[in-house]
Amino acid sequence: MFKNHTGINLSETKLQLIEISYKDNSFYLENIDQTIHTENFNSSFSEDKMIDILQSSFNKIVKKKPLSSQSISFSLPNNFFRIFEVPYEDSLVKKDLHEHFRWEISVLFPYCDKDNFFIQHIEIDKSRTRREKKAIVFAVDKNLVTAINKFSSRNSLVLKYIDNAHLASNAFLYLNGEKNQNEITLSIYIDEKSSSISAMEGASPFYFKVLDASSQSIFEELTEAVKKLDEFNLSLSDFSRILLYGQDLTDEFENKLKNFLGSNLIIINPFERLKAEDPIMNNPLHRIKFNSFTAAAGIAIRIV
Repeated sequence: MFKNHTGINLSETKLQLIEISYKDNSFYLENIDQTIHTENFNSSFSEDKMIDILQSSFNKIVKKKPLSSQSISFSLPNNFFRIFEVPYEDSLVKKDLHEHFRWEISVLFPYCDKDNFFIQHIEIDKSRTRREKKAIVFAVDKNLVTAINKFSSRNSLVLKYIDNAHLASNAFLYLNGEKNQNEITLSIYIDEKSSSISAMEGASPFYFKVLDASSQSIFEELTEAVKKLDEFNLSLSDFSRILLYGQDLTDEFENKLKNFLGSNLIIINPFERLKAEDPIMNNPLHRIKFNSFTAAAGIAIRIV
């Protein structure tokens, strides 16, 4: 049974919070807020400093409206992860497989301590679209996870999940219909520093690319990412829909993206199926900035 759950999207510059409850046979949005950190958050900071920044931002929000939930989960932006695609051997047990991925980290990111990461991976050959024995790996610094866990405990909250912001946003993949395991979808996550594009069959990604933040044009990056789909014998017309999530999206950008990607681009509103009282409904973050909260809302509605 769903219990009240708080979702936080944590970035370098801000903390976004969503609280969701289940009552009267419906999901309710109980709280929506965001605040700018007093100092930019960096995952390379000491544990105490990370917790202090987190606590300061969190206090600003709960001072206005205390939480009613005991469970909390976090989504983190792409630049807080090491993300890469590599071949894998499916005969390996999970422990050995992750050791292999740690070795890959030591090669790809020689300045990092390969043993200081928690690893999540997605096997792309589980799809019908790509059959190569490759995995998309998401590695997050253990120090960051420890800091988030200690922060949660200090606030009498139980940490449930930590996930990538783009993957968390994909919770809205089936917002407007039932799952089709064979359906191919493209999703784009626009973030402050590190945007990404992902192709999925059903709910499982078979392609994930972080866009170059140093590029002068995100459309140049998207063009290169879309060209990569040619290798999988896919074009934009093969995708049943293209979903857009992300931070502070403007109408001008959305229109340019529609012209670039086609008319099947869908701007996700994560609150579309959530009930709310009038104060929440009238909140400008709910009415105008809804697309910025897909990651926080996506991690908050996760129940499995």
